[in-house]
Amino acid sequence: MKPLSILLAALAVALSACATSGDATAGAPDAAHSSRNALDWAGTYEGMLPCADCPGIKTRLTLRQDGSYEISRVYIDRNPKPFVEQGRFAWLPGGNAVKLEGQGGSQRFAVGEGRLALLDPDAAPAWPPSPRYVLTHVTTQEVPDVKRTLESHRWTLSSATDAGGKPIAALSANRSRPIVFHFGGGRLGIEGGCNRSFGGYQIDAEGRLVVNRMASTMMACDPALMKIDDELATLLAASMKIEVTQGETPTLRLADAKSGTLAFTGQLTPEARYGTPARVFLEVAPQTVACNNPLTGATSCLQVREIAFDNKGLRIDPPGAWRALHENIEGYSHQAGVRNVLRLKRFQDKAGASIYVLDMVVESETVKR
Repeated sequence: MKPLSILLAALAVALSACATSGDATAGAPDAAHSSRNALDWAGTYEGMLPCADCPGIKTRLTLRQDGSYEISRVYIDRNPKPFVEQGRFAWLPGGNAVKLEGQGGSQRFAVGEGRLALLDPDAAPAWPPSPRYVLTHVTTQEVPDVKRTLESHRWTLSSATDAGGKPIAALSANRSRPIVFHFGGGRLGIEGGCNRSFGGYQIDAEGRLVVNRMASTMMACDPALMKIDDELATLLAASMKIEVTQGETPTLRLADAKSGTLAFTGQLTPEARYGTPARVFLEVAPQTVACNNPLTGATSCLQVREIAFDNKGLRIDPPGAWRALHENIEGYSHQAGVRNVLRLKRFQDKAGASIYVLDMVVESETVKR
């Protein structure tokens, strides 16, 4: 944290610039005690901004050290779904205000200690601004339920860039399967590369993700897949700032100025949607069978039977009877001619219907006809 005297001086400069200048873009070149240089301005700001034809716009704006921003707007009484936009911002001459560029439009904000003030494009700025135009900085502890959001979603990697903002080739190429992060019970699991990785994690006081030493399966794969594992291990070796944008489709951004940035989109886990599952084992026959599926109208179904194991992991005979499975198994793709034993999570929706989610392939065997 900067010394208090410097912060107060910077805020005085910022407020003076807004109060005396007829244009927030006017002023002397970036000075040593401008908001840009003297304040810890990077972070997330929230507030309710005025709306011409609604009660207000709930606004959440994140400014990042790399010059990028993300803004989320919810128009009260009009649409509960947030409008999320991203882009770059530029510091205006004098270093006391920023202008959003790209999708966010040309909004300008004066930057003060712990707050941003929306500047009216059609009027001279004045300070102090009306509370109706102020966004207030929120600390990591005030951002609601970050850990719960992490653990209630599965996070699919959407982009990966290095410290210079360039795509990381190993993580950006076309992939046959997505790279997914799972948070649960204080542990992080990663899949999508060669091996599945897992380890403990914490969120420190500064809102950074700290990952303990990761363990992984020990398969050998195509070099491109193994490169994915190496790149992720390198990035996660550094603590990375967590930025979560809430919404119907939340986003997660893990960033470190020296290492790079990982961006994800979130999807609710089945546990978050349906509650606690039951664990079941199904053996899937190598060939599908003809059926009349009332759920989907399909005429071909997986043939399955339920099996059980004792507390030593030994199979208990006899297994259940073979039957056509009308439900889908989320996360499982059947290959004709291959017999599998699957460990599944079985959920029930509000109507009592079963939902199956693949947890693990326990056995796999290619069966000759």
